[in-house]
Amino acid sequence: MRFIARGALLFSLLVNVMPATLANPLTHVNPMTDCLNGHILPQMGSNEAPEAIVNHAFLLCKPFVDSWLASYPDARRQQLDQALRQFYLDRLNAALNRSVR
Repeated sequence: MRFIARGALLFSLLVNVMPATLANPLTHVNPMTDCLNGHILPQMGSNEAPEAIVNHAFLLCKPFVDSWLASYPDARRQQLDQALRQFYLDRLNAALNRSVR
């Protein structure tokens, strides 16, 4: 009887703990980053200008970016939008510089 109780407890722990240990934290993203990453990251190392890639991606992902920024005041919204654009520009420029070497 004790063996069955311990077996049930062990099984319960495995069922509840395993998904958390197998989860990849990099796969937990939001629709905005999914959209931007989906349009920008495949272009890394391409011959297209980084500014054009980022502007095109932000145009295509505008509904997601706008919904993410909607809760912020206008001044903060502009800062966050500019910082996000700069983040992607820096990544593209770094990939471009790495491929030139």
